Amino acid sequence: MLRWLCLLSIALAPCATGPLRAEEPADPASSKFFETHIRPVLASKCVKCHGEKKQESGLRLDSLEALLAGGDSGPAIVPGKPAESLLVEAIRYESLEMPPTGKLADKEIAPFVQWIAANAPWPAAAGTIREGGLFISEADRDWWAFRPLTKPPVPQIAEDDWSKNEIDRFVFARLAEREMRPAPEAERLQLIRRLYYTVIGLPPSPEEIDAFLADDSPDAFEHVVDRLLADERYGEHWGRYWLDLVRYAESDGWNQDAYRPHIWRYRDYVVNSFNADKPYAQFVREQIAGDELPGEEPEHLTATGYLRLGIYEYNQRDARSHWDDIMNEIVDTTGDVFLGMGMACARCHDHKFDPLLQRDYFKLRAFFEPLIWRDEQVAATAEQHAEYQRQLAVWEEKTQAIREQIDALLKPYYDKKWKSTADKFPLDIQACFYKPVEERTSWDHQMAYLISRQFEEEGGGPLKGMKKEHEQQYEELKKQLAEFDEFKPKPLPQVMTAADFPGAISPTLIPDDPEQQPVLPGFLTVLSQVSATPNDQRPELKGTSGRRTELAEWIGRDDNPLTTRVIVNRIWQQHFGQGICPTPSDFGHLGQPPTHPELLDWLTTTFVAEGWRFKSLHKRILMSATWRQSATHPEAADYQQRDPGETLLWRARIRRLSAEQIRDAMFASSGELKQELGGPSSDGKSPRRSLYVKAIRNTPFEFLQLFDIANGLKSVAERNITTTPIQSLLMINGELTLGRAKKLSERLRKEKHETPDALLNRAFRLTWQREPSSDERGHARAYLSISDETKTSDLDAEKLTDLCHVLLNSNEFFYID
Repeated sequence: MLRWLCLLSIALAPCATGPLRAEEPADPASSKFFETHIRPVLASKCVKCHGEKKQESGLRLDSLEALLAGGDSGPAIVPGKPAESLLVEAIRYESLEMPPTGKLADKEIAPFVQWIAANAPWPAAAGTIREGGLFISEADRDWWAFRPLTKPPVPQIAEDDWSKNEIDRFVFARLAEREMRPAPEAERLQLIRRLYYTVIGLPPSPEEIDAFLADDSPDAFEHVVDRLLADERYGEHWGRYWLDLVRYAESDGWNQDAYRPHIWRYRDYVVNSFNADKPYAQFVREQIAGDELPGEEPEHLTATGYLRLGIYEYNQRDARSHWDDIMNEIVDTTGDVFLGMGMACARCHDHKFDPLLQRDYFKLRAFFEPLIWRDEQVAATAEQHAEYQRQLAVWEEKTQAIREQIDALLKPYYDKKWKSTADKFPLDIQACFYKPVEERTSWDHQMAYLISRQFEEEGGGPLKGMKKEHEQQYEELKKQLAEFDEFKPKPLPQVMTAADFPGAISPTLIPDDPEQQPVLPGFLTVLSQVSATPNDQRPELKGTSGRRTELAEWIGRDDNPLTTRVIVNRIWQQHFGQGICPTPSDFGHLGQPPTHPELLDWLTTTFVAEGWRFKSLHKRILMSATWRQSATHPEAADYQQRDPGETLLWRARIRRLSAEQIRDAMFASSGELKQELGGPSSDGKSPRRSLYVKAIRNTPFEFLQLFDIANGLKSVAERNITTTPIQSLLMINGELTLGRAKKLSERLRKEKHETPDALLNRAFRLTWQREPSSDERGHARAYLSISDETKTSDLDAEKLTDLCHVLLNSNEFFYID
C-alpha cells in the first residue's frame, strides 16, 4: 500500500503550471485515479444538487471549469492547495457539510486531497459529469458518432487534376489544405497484385497478370474489379473479417475445447451472404432474429448461429452465473459489432466516458432475455421436412418392436443419469429442471437447458458402467436395427440455432438495484432521435416475442447514425489498413475521431441510398485514385514529418499479408490449393483455404496462431500484427513451409521449361508475381550452378527446393504495396 501511495504521489505531483484543464492530455495514471476515486463520488453524491439541472448556492461540481468558478462562497477548489479549498472543508464537515446526507468515509475524502494537491487533473475524455447517468445532455448527443446523418457536399477544387471520383475529392481537399500532393498511381503490376489480395485474398496467377497487362483499354482495371467481386472467393475472404468480429470458433472454449460439429454452417452462411451481396440490414436481421422471419428458409435458422458463438463450459455447476455470462457476452458482442460502442463498460455502472447508461445496457440485454438455445432444429425446407417424415414413418413402423426393446433396456440407465446430472446442481436450479415446460419461465428453461447439456457431455454419458449382459443385449439389438438402414432417411442438416422461449419471459433486472424494477427492451438513450418504444406484441410473429426483430430493425434503420457509420468504416478499414475512424469498434470518447468525417458521412449516406450493398461500396473505393496510389512518394520524408500517422491518405500503406493469406498463397504457389466452397472444416494440413481450417479456441492451428489469427474468444476488429523470432523459425523449419517449397520445386520440374532461366522466371512469378531482376536472376543462377549449357533436367532438385524456400520466406512474398 505504501509503495502504491508513493507511486501515486509521483504520478499526481503538483506542478507550477496551474491546473490541468480538460482539453489538455492527462497521463494514464492520473486519468485512472480520477476515474477510480473522483468521478464516482461527484456523480453519485454531488451533481444531483450541483449539476446541469440544479445549482444550489450557485455552485456546479460537474466540470473543472465549474469547480474553479465556484458558487456564492467562492471557488470550490484551489489547485495545488487542498487546505485552502472549500470543497475539502465541506467534505471534511469543517464548515459547510457536503454531502448533507452523510459525511464521506475517510477513504473517499483522502483521494480528493491528493487530487487537488496534484493540481486537480481532469482528463479530456471525462467531459461533464452526469448525475448517476440520469441525464443525457445536448452536448452528449452532439458527439460526432451520434449526430444525424446528412450528405455533405463534395469538395470541388479547380486545380484538382487527380481525382477520379467523390472519394478522391474529399481526400484531395484535405491534402490541399496542407499544401500536400497525393502519390502517383501504383504501377500496374503492383496494382493487380494488391487488387487480388484485397478482394479475394489470393495472389493473381501469371496468366491473369499477363491478361491484365496486355489489356490497354481504359476500363481494363474496372473489368478485373467487377470479375473479382463476382468471384465466389470474394465471400471467402471478406467473410473472414466478419467472423473475426463475431468471435467465430468451432469449439466451446475455456476449460474443454469441445468441437461444435455443425457451426460451420454459420460460417458458410456468412460467405454466401457476402457473395450474394446481401443488403447489410437484411444480413443483420437474419443473424439477430432469423428464427422470427416469415417463411421456412433454412438459411434464416443457420444465420442465428451468431447467437451461439459464445463460451460454453461443459461442466459448470453454477448455472445461474454461467447463463448470466452467456447473456452478457451476447450483449457485449452486439454492442461491439453493430454499434461500435463498448457496452460492457456500462454493465456495472454508467459509462465513465460515453453517454451510455447502465440502464441502456440492460435495455439492450432485455431484447435477448427470452433467448433459448436450440440443438434439435434442422436447416431444411418444408418439402424436405415432409419427405423426411414420410420416409421416417416407414422406418419407424418396421423397427417399432426393436426400438421398444432398446428403450426398455436403456431407460433405467437414462433415468439414473438424469438424476445424477441434476443432483450436481443447486436445489433451486434442480427445481427449474423438474418443473413442467408449460409452467416454466424463460429463466427456468434456460437453467433446465444447462442441466440437460451435461447429461451427454459429462461423466462419460448415460451408458458408462453398463452391465456386461446388457451391453451384449444392446449390441445385438443395434445389429437388428441396422438391418433396416435402407429404409431410414438420411439425416437433415443439423444447425446450432436459437429462439425465444414461448412462455412467460423472466424480467431483466439490474444487479444491486435496490428498487429491482424490471427493465424493458429499449434503445440507447443518447440516440433518442432514432429510438422508438419496442413493441413486445407482434401479432404477425407466432410463438416468439419479436424483441430481437425490433432490435434488428432499429440497427438497420436508414436514419441510425451510429450503426450505419460503423459498418461503412469497417469496409474502409479493410481496404486501407485503417478506418476513417481509426478505432473501428469504439466510436466513443476513448476512441479516435474520424480523420475525414465528411467523407465518412458521404460514403455512409450513399451506402444506405444504394441499398446497403457492400459490392458497390467496394467498387467505389477500388476505383478511386486514393486506393490506387503508390506506396512510394517523392516527398515522403517531408510528409512523414508533417503527418506521421499518414492519416491524410497521401500514399498507400505497405501491409503484411494476414495469416490466412500467407498460408493460402503458399498453397497457391505450389499448385496444391483446392478451391472447394463450403462444407465441414478440416485440419491445417489440408490444401483447402485457411478459412476451412478448424477454428479451435485453445488449440488453434499453430501456423495461423503465430501469424496473429483471431482466437474466437472475443470480438476482434483489428488483428495484432507481430513480428517474432518464432515466426521466422516456423517459416524456416516448419513442416508447412518446407512442404510447400518441395511441392513448388516439383511443380516447376514437371512443367518442363525449355531453359533454366524460364524456370526461374516462373518460380519468381508464382511467388512474387513478377520476374526476377538481373541481380536476382544472377544470384539464383549462381546458387543453382547454372551456365549457358545447363539444361533444366540437370538442375539439382534439393537446391531448387531451397531456392523455392527462400522465395517463400522473403519480404516480397509477405508484403503487398
